[in-house]
Amino acid sequence: MGISSNKIMQDTGHRAGVKDILIRLSGAGLLLALGLYFMIGGLNLGLGSPFRPGTGAFPFFSALLLMGLALGILWQDLQQDGLADRPDWISFLAIGAALSVFALVTERFGLLPAVFLTVLTASAPDRSLPWWGKAALGLFMAGLSYVLFIEALGLPFKAIRGI
Repeated sequence: MGISSNKIMQDTGHRAGVKDILIRLSGAGLLLALGLYFMIGGLNLGLGSPFRPGTGAFPFFSALLLMGLALGILWQDLQQDGLADRPDWISFLAIGAALSVFALVTERFGLLPAVFLTVLTASAPDRSLPWWGKAALGLFMAGLSYVLFIEALGLPFKAIRGI
């Protein structure tokens, strides 16, 4: 099943126009563009070697994963006959803001505060998790990031700047 305005029918029964198709594909398209941006940024920082990853390895491979997920979303959207729900732009903006928070905070304050604030920013629109649950998730992810990226992989991150 491919995407065509003949097959995409809204609840009202009329064919979807170009605007409806563009709205449907916009979320995955923006994720692809964001992934490409961070992938290029990771390449500019340098990937390093398999045994000594550079500072660009994390953003590069995270972007690669993001682009793979975006392609999966795009594929799923193209396979559906009906019009999908409209994108949740607040959540999308929260993810973009979380990436920006990570980029801005890591160098100034260290990896642990950056991961903690990134998780809080990304989870802000989620009303199913209370604030203390978001804080606990942020602490858990910060600890996991420390163990994985600093201890196990030996990436050149400071856990907390100034300590």
